[in-house]
Amino acid sequence: KVISIVDPKDAKGLLKSAIRDEDPICFMESESLYGYKGEVPEGEYLTPIGKAAIRREGTDVTIVSFNKMMLVAEKAAEELAKEGISAEVIDLRTIRPLDHHTLVESVKKTNRIVVVDESWPFAGVSAEIAYEIQKYAFDYLDAPVTRINAADTSLSYAPTFVEEYMPNPEKVIRAVKEVMYSKA
Repeated sequence: KVISIVDPKDAKGLLKSAIRDEDPICFMESESLYGYKGEVPEGEYLTPIGKAAIRREGTDVTIVSFNKMMLVAEKAAEELAKEGISAEVIDLRTIRPLDHHTLVESVKKTNRIVVVDESWPFAGVSAEIAYEIQKYAFDYLDAPVTRINAADTSLSYAPTFVEEYMPNPEKVIRAVKEVMYSKA
């Protein structure tokens, strides 16, 4: 099982669930999120492993991501809302097992999906999501599954190169407008 967190609430809930689980768990975190602040529930609090979270309800397009790319997805959804595009934002929280039910139900509603993943495009989580959507929700799609990934190249650490290399809200917004068949 593989879990991935973006906020302190899920960090607590998923870590406690992982400790109680009988199977080995890979708990992915990003050190760039260590300063991220948020509410942490008091007392006993568990987040179910294998269940994605709908962080924002929407009707026009589904944006799905995990870990620190959730911040990119949420920022893009905020900007799209200003333009009248309603994006449903889903945080996977669990990479394996993948909650394809939540993804499929969202695509049935929105008929479009953009996957944001900071890994390379080849053989990554976004590729698996694209496969799952075409397998379980193909008839509901009004546009191809679109993935926003890191550039398929090695990374130079110059800030301008990192900015161009990584997914960002502008790239997500452009992709959403493409699947909506509007001007990008």
